[in-house]
Amino acid sequence: MSNTLLLVASFIAFVSACHTGRNITYNVVLSAGEQQTVAVVVDSKVFPLKQSSHSVLLYTGEAPRAKKSYNYAKFNGSELVEQEAFLRDAVKLNTPNQFYNRTWDTVKPAKLPNTLPPMSAMNRVKSKLHLNDQIVTIHIEADEAAIERMHKDPMRNTEKVPTKLTYISLNEAQTFADVEFELAGNNARWFSKLTYNLKFPKKQLLAGYRSLKLRSLITDPSYIREKTVYDIMQSAGVATTQFSYARVYINKKPYGLFGIVENYKNPWLENEFANGQKEEFERGILYQGRSRSFTTNLSSNLEFRGDNQTLYADDSYKIKVDPAKGQPIDYTRLMEFTKFLANAPTTGSDVVNQWEKHIDTQSMVRNLALEILLGFADGYISNANNFYLYDNRERQQFVFIPSDTDYSLGSTFTKLSDMWTGNYHDFPGMSLKRPLFQKMLEVPQLKKQFEELLVKLTKELLNPKRMNPYIDSLVNMIREDVTWDQMVPRYAESILKDVGAGQQDPQNVDPNMFVPPTDMETTIDIGMRATLNNVNLDMAVNGPTGYISLAPVKEWFARQSEATLKYLNAA
Repeated sequence: MSNTLLLVASFIAFVSACHTGRNITYNVVLSAGEQQTVAVVVDSKVFPLKQSSHSVLLYTGEAPRAKKSYNYAKFNGSELVEQEAFLRDAVKLNTPNQFYNRTWDTVKPAKLPNTLPPMSAMNRVKSKLHLNDQIVTIHIEADEAAIERMHKDPMRNTEKVPTKLTYISLNEAQTFADVEFELAGNNARWFSKLTYNLKFPKKQLLAGYRSLKLRSLITDPSYIREKTVYDIMQSAGVATTQFSYARVYINKKPYGLFGIVENYKNPWLENEFANGQKEEFERGILYQGRSRSFTTNLSSNLEFRGDNQTLYADDSYKIKVDPAKGQPIDYTRLMEFTKFLANAPTTGSDVVNQWEKHIDTQSMVRNLALEILLGFADGYISNANNFYLYDNRERQQFVFIPSDTDYSLGSTFTKLSDMWTGNYHDFPGMSLKRPLFQKMLEVPQLKKQFEELLVKLTKELLNPKRMNPYIDSLVNMIREDVTWDQMVPRYAESILKDVGAGQQDPQNVDPNMFVPPTDMETTIDIGMRATLNNVNLDMAVNGPTGYISLAPVKEWFARQSEATLKYLNAA
């Protein structure tokens, strides 16, 4: 008798011969069709599972302990539709919430050493939001028509859709009502796989956080750039989000593998700087740098615009978080800081203390060094973008905070060759003389700290000997989910196919679209690789990629570390 007939016969004639005391509970996460049932197959015998009350994606039920092995299957009536392609080892205890067709439940997480202590201004709350030994499942249930509108016209869609969200980890399932769901980002809307914002109700926080982003990872065929960068930032002790992976479903449909990051909205500031203690925390204003204003064409480069705070109220800057009650909600503090930069002292034995009255210099030095070493094509130095300034009222100084690191580690729309010389003066955007960085380099003490930090981070962390084992561990963890993500349907249409077409006919592309240091040829190359989608996981990590807009991740660390140490005579 064939295995299939044996399973069907077992399903039809199932009568449990085992006593309840010998049973265990099996739990599996999957999306089954309307007419399908789910079962656990224990030693070739079929035992049906029921849909859990927690989620339509979670199935649970009792069955005997396996003597040899078990796995999960889908049936349509008595007909076997699909079965896991492998057998799971027998277990004696109830299973965790296992994900269908994944050979592992938990792994030893990839970790980096703590190269620098956390900045003294930081007091990050302990949270179980980022479970780095597993990949959680997030299921969003919402009006299907609203979801379709969101994906049909992402460039213009501003809907905030109320949803029911279920968060499933190995050991629990949590359900949240009235979670606000919307599209996130600007350039992120160009792609066929979109990025989303989640906002939980005030009294229904997820692991202490209310606002999260689901990052699509669509520009990175390695799927590890953002995770790697945020882990490096944690190792370097700067204030920023952490990162973990999630499998995302919307209305039972798989949307793929995403990254969970914290959105810098309440209560993020008290979580990062006050151990989550809102009552003891006087929140300052949080400004966001957004590259350039479409109305004034001014850049968020921190250049002084004059003694009028309304001059900063174009869309190049944004007030991301309001200050506590009693403080002005305007751009006065930002104006004052840019005025300081325009006339900042650069010499004298007390010069660093003078700077400390305005900005946490460690937040500045560490983050600007990381922008160089990690190749931030869309950061402050290169694009006056993806940074925040937090007005720390306790210390009366700004803290520099990075964000959105997808264009990093050799994924770029600027010339890769300009990042790899080892000479930070060649880095894209340096010719535009961003005030914060340029003025910092004029202070001998701060320049010395900056260059010493480039060497320290390179020697102790950002080199192949340290990074390659971490990368290998991370890739092994996500490999099966990357394969799954590549097979999942995309529900939006990429507009980059039009940019990619410029490689066949560059005359179709307007050069005025590309503001320096954005490189036209490299940007067209991004469009081509987004359209062709022909760089697999191993190519993205180990090379070659075949694209000038994408370096292999391991090659980035090899070349950048060698060039940096050579330029600074520290090899």
